[in-house]
Amino acid sequence: MNFLRYRYKLILPAILLLVLVMIFPLVFSLRMSFFDYILSKPFHRPFVWFQNYKEVLTDTQFHNSVFVTLKFSFIALLFEMIIGFLLAYLLMKIPRFNNLYVSVLMIPMMITPIAIGLIWRLLLHPDLGIVNYLLNLIGVGGKAWLGLKSTALGTIIFVETWRSTPYVMLILYAALLSLPTEPYEAATIDGASELQKIRYLTIPMLRPVLVVVSTLQLIYLFKTYDLVYILTRGGPGISTETLSYFIFRQGFTNVDMGNASAASYLIVVIVSLATTFLFFRLRGRKITR
Repeated sequence: MNFLRYRYKLILPAILLLVLVMIFPLVFSLRMSFFDYILSKPFHRPFVWFQNYKEVLTDTQFHNSVFVTLKFSFIALLFEMIIGFLLAYLLMKIPRFNNLYVSVLMIPMMITPIAIGLIWRLLLHPDLGIVNYLLNLIGVGGKAWLGLKSTALGTIIFVETWRSTPYVMLILYAALLSLPTEPYEAATIDGASELQKIRYLTIPMLRPVLVVVSTLQLIYLFKTYDLVYILTRGGPGISTETLSYFIFRQGFTNVDMGNASAASYLIVVIVSLATTFLFFRLRGRKITR
């Protein structure tokens, strides 16, 4: 018993340090959100109550960033889940060299987001990029993929899907390997087709995993900043400005840390609502008030 008490005392400093590192930024940023906290005015920071929240909520650029983030997150999540599931299912059907295929497909997941952004920025360059070169060879004709409002957001969604699909594939592949074989054998005897097995056996048994993966990916997509910064800087105009990039611009371009902090806490609310909605939808339940 003395040893057990002593063991807990040994890990107590690490727990306290972890709590301090987590709690202090949250409390400090919450405090900043109630002050007119301009970095260029260190001696004039009055308490303004909810004025920062009011300014953010009435800012049309904030409205645009919310719309862009929702559109980007849900479209990217849809593609990642569909393609990730298809790749995982196909890997289950390959009789040999599965580990080799998994290793190759995991390469995008191993590259840092900044490097991915720089690679695709070069590939998609309107004059020097190989993508436009290949399109011109087949007579389709290239374009400034990251310089047009009509294609910039779709291009970022494509790059994000390319980057994150291996993660979804890996989780679903591991889940598929753990499924019992007896229901599939019984379905085969009953004459069920592959599509029927997927619809009535695979997806229902994978539902808990799908809920977890979808929720984690949605939270991750809502925080996307690196790809936007490297590829478009939120442009053209503000057509690809996500919430994270909006906060960055408020805090480090406009040096208004009060508005940036308020927007950060509004993101927490938006992410909580979006993930709750997704969680209940995937579990097949209705949200009750």
